[in-house]
This record gives sequence, C-alpha cells and structure tokens, in this order.
Amino acid sequence: MFILSKSYFMLSKTTLRTMLFLMFITLLVPAGFAQQGTVSGVISDAEDGAGLPGASVLIKGTSTGTTTDIDGKFSLMVEPNTILVVSYISYQTQEITVQPNTTVNVALKSDFETLDEVIVIGYGVQRKEDKTGAVVRVDAKELNGGTVTDPIQALQGKAAGVSITKKGGDPNDGFSVRIRGASGWYASTEPLYVIDGVPGADPTTLAPEDIASYNILKDAASSAIYGSRGANGVIIITTRRGSTENATPGSFVNEVNFSLKGSMDNVLHKVEMLNADDIRSFNAGNPGFIDGGANTNWQDEIYRTGYSSSAHLSFSGGNKTSYYNASLTHAQWDGVMMGTSKERNTFRLNMGHGVLDNRLRFTANWVGMFENNDRENYGGWNKDDIIYQSLQRNPTDPVYNSSGGYYESEREFNYQNPLSVINMIENLRKAQSFLGNFKTDFTVIDGLDLSLNLSMLDKDQKYNYFRPSGVYQGDLGAGEQRWENSGQKLLEFTGVYDKTIKDFHNINFLGGYSWQENTYEGFFAKGRDAQSDYIGSSNLAIFNDVAYGDIGSWKGKSNLIGFFARAQYNFSHKYYAQASVRRDGSSRFGANNKWGWFPTASVGWNIHSEEFMQKTKWLDQLKLRASYGVSGNQEIGDYNSLAAYSVYGTATNPETGQQVITFRQEYNANPDLKWESTSEFNVGIDFSFFKGRLSGSLEIYQKLTTDLLGAYRVEVPPNKAQTTWANSGEIENKGIEVFVQAFPVSSKTFSWKTALNFSHNKNSIKDLGDYFEGADVRQEGYISGRGMVGSEYWVIGMLPGEGLGAFYLPTYVALQDGEFVYESNTGGFTTDLGKAKRSIVGYATPDFEFGWSNNLSFKNNWHLDFSFRAMVGNEVYNATRMFFDDPALLQSLNTVPEALDWYSQGRTSSASLADIYVEDASFLRLDYISLSYDFSFGENHNVFKSLTMFVSSSNLFTITGYSGADPETTISGLSFGIDQYNVYPKTRTFTIGIKGKI
Repeated sequence: MFILSKSYFMLSKTTLRTMLFLMFITLLVPAGFAQQGTVSGVISDAEDGAGLPGASVLIKGTSTGTTTDIDGKFSLMVEPNTILVVSYISYQTQEITVQPNTTVNVALKSDFETLDEVIVIGYGVQRKEDKTGAVVRVDAKELNGGTVTDPIQALQGKAAGVSITKKGGDPNDGFSVRIRGASGWYASTEPLYVIDGVPGADPTTLAPEDIASYNILKDAASSAIYGSRGANGVIIITTRRGSTENATPGSFVNEVNFSLKGSMDNVLHKVEMLNADDIRSFNAGNPGFIDGGANTNWQDEIYRTGYSSSAHLSFSGGNKTSYYNASLTHAQWDGVMMGTSKERNTFRLNMGHGVLDNRLRFTANWVGMFENNDRENYGGWNKDDIIYQSLQRNPTDPVYNSSGGYYESEREFNYQNPLSVINMIENLRKAQSFLGNFKTDFTVIDGLDLSLNLSMLDKDQKYNYFRPSGVYQGDLGAGEQRWENSGQKLLEFTGVYDKTIKDFHNINFLGGYSWQENTYEGFFAKGRDAQSDYIGSSNLAIFNDVAYGDIGSWKGKSNLIGFFARAQYNFSHKYYAQASVRRDGSSRFGANNKWGWFPTASVGWNIHSEEFMQKTKWLDQLKLRASYGVSGNQEIGDYNSLAAYSVYGTATNPETGQQVITFRQEYNANPDLKWESTSEFNVGIDFSFFKGRLSGSLEIYQKLTTDLLGAYRVEVPPNKAQTTWANSGEIENKGIEVFVQAFPVSSKTFSWKTALNFSHNKNSIKDLGDYFEGADVRQEGYISGRGMVGSEYWVIGMLPGEGLGAFYLPTYVALQDGEFVYESNTGGFTTDLGKAKRSIVGYATPDFEFGWSNNLSFKNNWHLDFSFRAMVGNEVYNATRMFFDDPALLQSLNTVPEALDWYSQGRTSSASLADIYVEDASFLRLDYISLSYDFSFGENHNVFKSLTMFVSSSNLFTITGYSGADPETTISGLSFGIDQYNVYPKTRTFTIGIKGKI
C-alpha cells in the first residue's frame, strides 16, 4: 500500500504532463518522418492514348492533390499505400493505391453519360442513346434546393418547354405545369404524373428528398403509350431505392441519410399604396372625411416574416437478394400572411426481394402523407378577402379601438378590419393520403419478362370553417364542415421480350393491359347564427339558421381500360425504329365514342456511328430523330356525357299543398362526346463534342389538338338544358427547344458546369368550333370588383388565327367629363364600355423562355450553385392598377399614387377597362442560389461518410420593367396573364441547412 504525499502528488502531475507531451511527440514522429516520396506518371485516354490535360489527382479523403499538365503528366508527394482518386470530365473516376518514388500511368475510360445514361419511358427504360422521342431526364442533383413546398417547384427552369408557375407564395397552394403550351378549353392541361410506375399519383405526397429523378415525356410519340392521359405530356418520378450492391454482410442498415433545413421568408414586393399623411392631405377641407387618428400600414399588419423548417431521415440497406429504402420527413411552413400555415409529415418505404436466382422479383412501395393547413380567404372581393381589405382600408384607421377590440370604420359597411378576419375566423383543412404499390416480375426465359402491377390510392380531406358572431357588423356568424374522399385502383399486366440477334439486331416488344377505377365522394353541411361561439363548427346542431341548400353530398366513379403494344428495333445501335399503339375505353364518354386509338411511330439515326464519321475525333455523338404520335385527353367530369340533374329548389304540390324538392337538368346528354385528341410531329437532334464537354439537343415540334372538350351554351328549346358538353375547336402549338450543357473549366482547384435551356412556343386557335359560329370572339378573363357592373369587364379574347391569352381591349383616347373615352365600334368615340371598339393589344404568352443553371466547385469542398430564369415578350394586364387608380377612393378608403394624377386631370369614373393597363412583363429572375461546403473525411471515419452545410436563397432578385408586384402570373385555365389585386404575394426565401450520410 502506497501513501502519496501532497508534494509528491504535485510532482506527479508535472511528471504526468511531461510524459503525455513526450507521448504526443512520439506519436507525431512516425507521421512526420514516414518514408515520403514522389509519385509521377501520365493520365491518358484509354481509347487513343492521348494525355489528358487538367485531370485531377487527389489524395483520397483530403483536398491535397494536383492536376496534369498539357501532356497529361503529374507528380505528387505521397506516403506509402496512399490512395489516389483520378478524375476527368466525362471519364470514369479511378482509385489507385501508390507508393513513394514510383511511376504510375493511368488510362481513363470514357464515361460519356449522354450515351450510357438510362432514361425512364412508359412501361420501361432505355439508354439515352437509344431514344427516338423527346424525353428529358433531370436528376436530383440538378434540382433547385432550399425549402420547397412542392416537389414540382424544384423542377422550375430545368427543362426546355416545361413552364412551371405558382399564383403567389401561399404555402397551401400548388404549382401549375404546362408542357409545350396550352392546348384546350375546359379539360385539364396538367401533365400526367407517374410515381414509381403508378399513373395518376399525386407528387405533393412526396418529400423532395425522396426523389431520385424526373423523366419528362414531351412529345406524343413518347407519351401516347399512356393513351388518353398523355396529351399534356407525362412526368415520370422515380424515388430513391436501396441497393443490392456493396452490402455489408450481417448489417441491416447500409446507409443513413439525413437533412435539416430552416428558412426565413419575406414578401418580395408589396403594392405601393398611399399612406395616412397622403390621405389626410388630400382630404384637408373635406368636412365629410372621418380621420381615425392613426398611421396604419395595413399590409404591414397582415404580413410578417415567414418561417419554415424540414427534417428528413432515410435508411437503406440490402444484400444479394433484397433491398429496402425507408424515409421519414417532417416539414412546416408559416406563410408571410398571418393565419396561413402548413404542416406535413410523410413516410415512404420501398423494398424488393428476388428468389429463384432473381428470376422472380417482388417490389413494394408505400407512401403516406398527413397534412394540416391553416388558410385565409383572399381573391374573392368580399369581406373575407384579407388582401382586398388590407389594400383598400383607410390608413388613418387604427387596428384596435379604445376598449381593446378591433376597430371598425364608420364609413363603409362592406369594408372590414382584416386583422379581425384573420384572428377570429377559423379556416382549417386536414388531409391524409396513402399510396400502395405491389409489383411482381418473372423472367420466364432469358429476355422474356412478365409483370403484374397492383396499386391503390386513397385521399381524405376534411375542412372546417367557423366565423363567430360579431366579426362583421350585424353578422350572427356561420360555420361549415366538409369531407371529401378520392381513390384510385389500378391493375396492369405487361410482357416484355428483349433480344439481340447476331450482335447487330436489337429488338424489344412490349404488350400490356391496364384497368383503372377512380372514385370520389363527399358531404357538406353548414349553418348560421350559432347558439355559442365556443363550440365552433364541431357541432352543427347549435346553428339556428339552416336553410335549403345548406346540406349536400355527392358520389361518383369512372373506369378506364387500355390495351397497348410497342415494338422497338435498332441495328447495331445505329439505325432505330419504334412503333406503338394503345386502345383506350373510358366510361366518361358517350355511348358512341367510348373507345379511342392512339398510334405512334418514330425513327432515329446515330450519324456519329457511321464509318465516314470515325475520323472526326472531336465528335462524340450526332443523332437525328423524328417522331409522330397521337394522344388523348379525358380529364373532364365523370358524367358529362349524360343528362345530369341537380336539386333546384322547392315548390308547392298543387294537389297536396306540401313543399316538395324540385330538380333541374344541368347538362344535355351527348352520346357522341369523345376524346380530345392531340397529334404531334417532332424532329430532334442530339449532339456531344470533345468527350462530353459540350453536349445538348435541339427539338422542333408541331402539335394540333382537335375535338376540344368543353361545356357550350345551346338554345332552349329544343334542348332541355342550356349547356351541352361537346367536342369543338382546334388549337395548334409549334415551337423550338434548345438545351446546351458545357464544362468550361475543370482543374484541381476549380470546375464549372453550366446548362442553358431555351424554348419558343407559338400558340394559335385554328378553329373556335361549331358552337361559336357567327361569334367574332370568345370572351374570357372576367374581372370583378367594386364599380364593375355588367358583362363588359373581360380582358381576354379568343379569335381564330390568334393565340390563347390575347388581350382584347378597348383603346383609351382621352378623358371627357371625367369618363374614359374609347373608339366606338360603329365609328367615332364613346364613353360606354359596351360600345367600345376592341382589338388585340398584347399577349400573355411569352415569345421566349430561358433557364440557365450553373454549378461551380472550389477545391472539391466549396460549391456554388445558381439558376436564372427568364421570360421575354410576355405581357400582363395590371388589374391592381386598374382597380385602385380610382380617384373616388381618396375620399374614404385608400388607393395607389396614380389616383392623385387622375384626380388632377378631373377623372370621376370608377375602375375602367382599357389598353393602358397592359404592360410588358418580361423578366430575368435569380430563381435559386446556394453556397455549400463539403467536409472532408477519411475513408474509415467512424461516423460520417459525407457532411455538407449550405446556405441558399430563392427569388433573390428580379429584373423587370413591370410596375406591379410580380411579372409572373399563373398559367392555369384560360384567364392567365391577369395580375389581380388580391393575390398572395411572392416571397424571397433564405435557407440554412445541413445534410449528410452516415
């Protein structure tokens, strides 16, 4: 037993420090004096032996390395058993173990991704080199990052001919997508989404982190394999999967990925309105003016800094026969408008297993989504319209009255304190959806595969609305509950035979059958004058006032059956031919036209494979493609071909004196209602130069959509109803698309990848159809608001020979007695809008669209990504300026500064339609920018395989001459290009996050 004195203990501490220091130095000595030396060599092309200048040679797990000189030579100081990572643009990366004082020559093989990349097509895959149609693949690494509310948002600006817009920045709203222009009246123009082989699935149920790639089928020859659903193009989404390669024996989890993101949103641009001092100054001397005594910016009161966050976690694993990938995602958005928010939780699991030496394979996918939404009303020009109320509210009014309640103006009964609407009215939505998919594949013999695909979609939505008494003056309150359910069942059977004969003749045959059933049902009930404001809408029995029409329900079902076949042939991957046909039958159409044919044909020629091109060493690929196809559109109501009746009201039975329910026929039956049909011709060129350093494609197309589906007004009598669903009209879209990708710089310390896409689409109405015979123009784009009385307030006209989105407006001449003077349609001039001469003064569709994406890397750790997007030649009708430049508003409400100018000129008229409100809305926008840093870890790090921190921003700036809040408007429907005054503002987003792999 030893007893240590205090002094000895103190000495021991000193000795211990000395020993630890010496041990530390001892550990460093081997590292510092290990046998180092120089390794040198040449990095060359495996095909021709030419040296590769600028090739990167890095010590694995570090940023230490060098680049080759003009002859491909390099030298680098290394230690024994150092692993070098050798890479060069468009070549396969190699890892080699080297020793000091040796010479190593490395021959890199071409990794020309434009040729070897696999693209997903309808019911199959093929090498990009073998495609004959207009198919674009966008990988996850190329997408916009940051915090996105919709997976489609990440695709914005990434593919030529694909237009993606959103009406404002509400987190509860989705995006509108158009591929190669608008092509219909009433049937949906949205593309078909196919998720992991399930057509009709909803992309918003996916977390963006779960998506591996998008494949966009743009031409009819590619999309027509989906028949009646492919007329608007197809977007195939493939989610991430586990792998049977590189599995760790005995390990259930091979890889864990995670990401954490937080964002801050600000209003990009508010509407410029007058302030309280402006209103007081104007009304000085106006005895009728009521000054509320405040200086309130009502836009500042309803808008705030928005915040969002997301957390994603995924696990994957596998062995030689099985794999799985599972993920959980939580995301939350608080919008920039008070009272708007969204919370979403998603889970996903896909798994696969093979037996019988992998000849029999099973795959299963499950996706679940749970979402809660807090919503506010806007866009309706009523008391609930928060944005309308905030813009027109008098800035001298305070937010609160002297007793602490919400201040209500004495001037106008119809104008509401927007804060009371936001904070007192409940407007909630809860949704949950599930997607289940099970697939079996069996290889009967080599080259022959049979597949059975079963899937089910189910979506439930519940809405609750409650307005307590007292929100509006004299209002007793109201409440409503609504429930909706939609579902889809799908069964598909396919057989594929793939064979190569004598190394030259490659054939592929596909045959299949598809059965799909869609169902929907719903219920609503509402009432007014609640006995208690504390119960809300959870018990509708407390409402005293429940009128006729306050309770309703609905239910429906449709079926779609399809038979399809496709044959592909290529000779030595040089000459290509493909043909397909689909026969679809839909319950939505009339008894005489339920079935439709959708054929396609396409050819391709790899010119670079010809013998006479072999001496052109700088040319990697030159391919010519041509295709023709017919696809269809069935996106209308399930019963539009039938005589549809609805509850009309009540009437007194003359015999019994009792009140009975009456019905009214809404639509006339049309047994000849048939498919909307799109025929399209496409010519394409694919090219690549200098080992893939410059590559791209050119597409020229012309598509004609006929037999447009629509609801048309007819005479009564002889018809029983005023509306008939029928086929009428033709629309043509033709255009050009260009995609170019380049690697301008590649060195040890810096690399730059850039991609530019350009598209031009010309839209033209060839025929309005029989239902518009004798009509000069079809009227669309109606605007409603204060002072807009009558049917003359429409801004878009559809005329044969002109495109959709044509602004058809009267020309403003001058003011006369305070009124707008127009050219008259009978000659001379008039102040009557209904008698004004109209003409086309602009178009909402752009002449050109651009997307420019860049990826810059510094020392293999720092990465700067940014994407620009532009539209040129598009015009917007500034309805905000039209509505608010009314001088009459100056006396009691609020307005824009232009109203003062109009007042000085003597204007007295209210909102007046005119060509002067059409503005050029061309813009250049920095859609997305991100700066990230990759931490370097050694190969044997105990925790991380990779770790990246990043900051990013969306909508950082926009260059435009447009005077309104945002030059970009929604592209959905027929009334696009109108900048309404009550639109949720677009936001600028700043994001910080971290992601990694364990």
